[in-house]
Amino acid sequence: MKTYLRIISFVRPFAGLFVLCIVLNMVFALLSAISIAIVQPIFSSLFQSAPTAVLSVPTHDTLTKLKDAFYGALNSVIQGATPLQTLVNISIIIPIVFLLKNLVKYYSNILNTMLSEKITLSIRNQLFEKITSLSIAFFHQRKAGNLMSLVTNDVSTMNAALTPSLNTLVRQPLEIIAYIILLISLSPRLTFIAFSTSIVSLVLIQVAQKFLRRYASRIQSAMADYTAVLQEAITGIRIVKAFTAEHTMNARFTQEVRRYAHSVIQFERITGLIPAFSEMFAIVALSVVLYVGGSEVFAGTMSASELMTFLFSLFAVMAPIANVAGVPAQIQRGIVAADNIFEVIDTPQSVVDGRRTDAHFSENISIRHLTFGYQEKPVLEDVSFDIPKGKTIAFVGASGSGKSTMADLLIRFYDPQSGSIELDGVNIREFQLHAYRSLFGVVSQEAMLFHDSIKNNIRFGTENIAEDEIIQSARTANADIFIRQLPHGYDTYIGDRGVLLSGGQRQRVSIARALAGRPSILVFDEATSALDAESERIVQEAIDQLLSPNSTSHDKAERTTAIIIAHRLSTVMNADEIIVFDAGRIVERGTHSTLLAQNGVYKRLVELQFTQPATV
Repeated sequence: MKTYLRIISFVRPFAGLFVLCIVLNMVFALLSAISIAIVQPIFSSLFQSAPTAVLSVPTHDTLTKLKDAFYGALNSVIQGATPLQTLVNISIIIPIVFLLKNLVKYYSNILNTMLSEKITLSIRNQLFEKITSLSIAFFHQRKAGNLMSLVTNDVSTMNAALTPSLNTLVRQPLEIIAYIILLISLSPRLTFIAFSTSIVSLVLIQVAQKFLRRYASRIQSAMADYTAVLQEAITGIRIVKAFTAEHTMNARFTQEVRRYAHSVIQFERITGLIPAFSEMFAIVALSVVLYVGGSEVFAGTMSASELMTFLFSLFAVMAPIANVAGVPAQIQRGIVAADNIFEVIDTPQSVVDGRRTDAHFSENISIRHLTFGYQEKPVLEDVSFDIPKGKTIAFVGASGSGKSTMADLLIRFYDPQSGSIELDGVNIREFQLHAYRSLFGVVSQEAMLFHDSIKNNIRFGTENIAEDEIIQSARTANADIFIRQLPHGYDTYIGDRGVLLSGGQRQRVSIARALAGRPSILVFDEATSALDAESERIVQEAIDQLLSPNSTSHDKAERTTAIIIAHRLSTVMNADEIIVFDAGRIVERGTHSTLLAQNGVYKRLVELQFTQPATV
């Protein structure tokens, strides 16, 4: 109920539309009851030669007065000078009533759909915004396919199960109330008999709830798992085919889909029982009503037309009651999906946004006694150093030494467990994430591009950038020439993840994208390690040109500040300072020549990459 009420809270922004839906549903319920109530004058008109039944005990309660007033008004409209004229009037009124009823139902359904989709859109947008706002650590703990399933499958399941049930719980109870009022006005005794089986149905629904919840949870879990396998197979299709592992992926996918199908079947086995049993109990009640009501007609305490109207009303009320009875089964899958959605929406931010917007890099970034680890496993311990403005700082070390993690902490993808990072003397936690990260331009090992034009890929994140600035960024990245040779130049679409470009071309576009925002600090994280020798040379030339003292100004203070993380040490030899990481600690620091002279970890790394011993 807590989850359902939370979903209902999303209706608040659309309160006007919701109220209009309720009004139309109320009108529809009233017209539905009227369409059944006119059965009585029809039978009275057709069988008026029959003796008129008189109730042995006249009543003057409110419902009876309302019934008499309704039928009095109805009779004044349909009553003709002759029985034939009365029949003509009835034949005209019936289509009018049903036309009005179906018009109201049509527009009510449209408004209900609008409300449903607006609620779903609101939830899906909030979920996506939350996912994109969470820190990198969150994505390390979740499969990409599961998150995709959450945004697509779970939201759709919630919409299909819960939002229509909102319509059911508004319209159908109104219909049931209208029919019950009509039934009670005709015969309170028969109404009590007819609804005596409701208690049995309620008990049945309550017992089924725990089983429905269990299988609904399994369905959503299985759906997320097969979506994850699908995502892995598509994104890793080159590896799948290279290792002829199609059969392996097919088997994994089949296994997950089979588990999903089994859970759906089990769920339907239970949900199918509820309306079946409810209908059987209703038919038993109907049979009893027919017997008792027929006895009253024979005894003269109830007219035949009233009994027929009662039976028609009882048949009519069965459908909305069955719909309402099926809501608990319908809701369970939606509740499970909603729980999954709200779990992510409620996930606390591990990297909390600061308040300061004045993030400017004027002097240096200071790292002081920083310690950080993933899930209590230390990756960096007591790390301290400075990054002066205009300098090129290189992080080197063996795999797992902590150099890439250090870069992630500088960009504030994570926060350290202890110690601090200060920008011109201010702890970076105090800055708004957007303001602080806008200082950085990042070029990673995998040049992640999007299925869009080259122009839009370059200005990604900086949408207001002018076209001439896009071209200038591409020139600086040695990308302008090859871009102009493409079929549509800067408007060329490059395919999913930039698949239509070579590795070197993708990396140069990635560098142009990093430059487009005019960052104060450029981070090159293994920017050339995945390239062939020729592509590496071209990309490295672009980086060297960018970082040269003459790239922006002869004043060295205006040089681009760069952080280079590299395995290939040939790319960092010209750095102003090389910081050597080993097992999460800084073990050496200095220029290329001074580190070689120390005959330590750095020299051993150099000798491992070059066939000849390194010399100063």
